[in-house]
Amino acid sequence: MEIEVGKIGKIVAGQEQGCYVKVIDDEVNTGGFLILTATAPDMLAGFDSWVEDREILQRFFEEAEWLIEWERD
Repeated sequence: MEIEVGKIGKIVAGQEQGCYVKVIDDEVNTGGFLILTATAPDMLAGFDSWVEDREILQRFFEEAEWLIEWERD
């Protein structure tokens, strides 16, 4: 599964289906990644999680059983 960093994606399968997700590289501040989820693509009202590296980020997505449709440039 490809995880896009810095892009918004719609969760089309898995936990939180129908919601949106955005992964932010927070290496400068915390060394890890922020995972934002929200009910709308503006990401204004939602939740966040943090993981310490890319391997754990991958496992996070796998455990949530997410299938994501990522925004295109």
